[in-house]
Amino acid sequence: MSDAPQPYVRKIDRRTALTWIGVVGAATAVGAGVVVYGPKMGGQPEAKGYGTDPKLVTPDKAPWPRLLSDEELQAAAILADFILPASGAAPAASALGIPDFIDEWVSAPYPDQLKDRPTIRDGLKALAKKSVAERPAAMTALQTSGDAFFKRFRALTIGAYYTTEEGFKDIGFIGNVAREADEGPSPEVKTALEAALKTLGL
Repeated sequence: MSDAPQPYVRKIDRRTALTWIGVVGAATAVGAGVVVYGPKMGGQPEAKGYGTDPKLVTPDKAPWPRLLSDEELQAAAILADFILPASGAAPAASALGIPDFIDEWVSAPYPDQLKDRPTIRDGLKALAKKSVAERPAAMTALQTSGDAFFKRFRALTIGAYYTTEEGFKDIGFIGNVAREADEGPSPEVKTALEAALKTLGL
């Protein structure tokens, strides 16, 4: 039996991936809400962005093509699962479609995405060239080397993962849930607050 991972199959539609770009971009101060015409790539003008009025009604359409090859997408799935493997009730990153988000991120024609594109694609291409036996050591080396590709890929992977319902559950986030009553702060919080206020003379 081969130890090779199963080919990655896309998990999320483009509407979801584009929504994640907005959320993760906002969290990292990416200005992805403006019209941008990127530099020419390979002699051709870069695709246009959405502008200030994104049209996300049609799930599988965007004004730019996805760029990752099948090999790069597979490498993205392997690395995403190395960073966030399945643990307890929490699914692995690839099970939530994180590679699709990475593909959408590097394909988008906005400044930060254009900046990330060569770094991430080159890193994924290098990983894709590794044999199955070589990949664990290669990923461990990336993790411990402070490599720019790994650091950026990890930040995007974690950012996207924890915008999902499964990610919320994994960290115990209970926001956006209606409550019948608000019991107020705990006695411990009240004690700490009173001490802080006393220190400030309030």
